[in-house]
Amino acid sequence: MLCGLFDRTKECGLEAGGQTATDRSHLPDRSIRDPEAPFGGADAGLALGPARFTVSAVANERYWHAAAVDHPLLREGYLYPPIAANLTILLFQTVAPRPLLHTRQLLRCHRLGRVGAELTVTGSVIERYAKRGREYAVIEAGIDLADGDRLWTSTATFCEVAP
Repeated sequence: MLCGLFDRTKECGLEAGGQTATDRSHLPDRSIRDPEAPFGGADAGLALGPARFTVSAVANERYWHAAAVDHPLLREGYLYPPIAANLTILLFQTVAPRPLLHTRQLLRCHRLGRVGAELTVTGSVIERYAKRGREYAVIEAGIDLADGDRLWTSTATFCEVAP
């Protein structure tokens, strides 16, 4: 359960736990443009966010351990950078109403972030295209620390899961 791994700040209106990947009641109201269109009608240029998250120590440890990584940064309380991929998915799900297949990921790490730091995620749909009969969307998301410093930049490509 992806959403259950995060503790959201009050600005997002979610208290930890109890949410499912298909329940979007805890996400910012972004008004899906066209529920029948691919990605809810989210076209290139659409701004996404902001969404605010705080990753708990338990969730952070799950990420490090799931990757079978035993690193000193975990013991020092630093966030696992691939968390940015899931934050990008959660951001795009504020407008894309159907399940997504994550097909490509590029992650740029700008600095280290500590567990418990408030993270603000903003982004946009930077490209839409069709390939082999499927619609794709490319999302660029910036994950910033509370002081505005960029922690990670995530570029992810998604296609919708066929019904």
